[in-house]
Amino acid sequence: MTDLLGLFLIFFRAAAFSVGGQGALPLLRQDFVATGLLTEHQVLEALVVGRVAPGPTGLYIVTLGYFAAGPIGAVLALAAASLPPIFMIAIASALRRQLVSAWAAGMVRGVALTASGLLVATSLRLLAPGIALAEVPWWQIVLGVVGTVFAVRARTHPGLVMAGGAVVGLVFAR
Repeated sequence: MTDLLGLFLIFFRAAAFSVGGQGALPLLRQDFVATGLLTEHQVLEALVVGRVAPGPTGLYIVTLGYFAAGPIGAVLALAAASLPPIFMIAIASALRRQLVSAWAAGMVRGVALTASGLLVATSLRLLAPGIALAEVPWWQIVLGVVGTVFAVRARTHPGLVMAGGAVVGLVFAR
């Protein structure tokens, strides 16, 4: 990508309109894959790097920036994705009293649930690009449901759940 300002704005917008972790993934996928700047495979590779690398799961954004424009793209992605949370800290401290109200809690809950739905839809598109949901292998759907149950119950360490998923993937993906 030769337009570095455009790249910066893609990451800035995705970070500004997302809710934590991989919340920016649906927007980034739309901006990069739909326009042909990156492939579905590159988005998946970036997610894998974000998962296996130490640190926050949002590191996949840096990898996407690298895939789009090399080292300068990685730096731009990191800078653009860091600015909206910094702005939110300032806004939250100024509006502290209003943020503990029922309307603010409802708004946050609605945004979080919507972001969760977008992540599920994006995960399905990355899992099975170009095919219908009915054609996704049964073990992948079961694995997604089991992972969701473990995440909701929150009694098992997420690393153990991911390790279990990796083992199941190795066994069934042959």
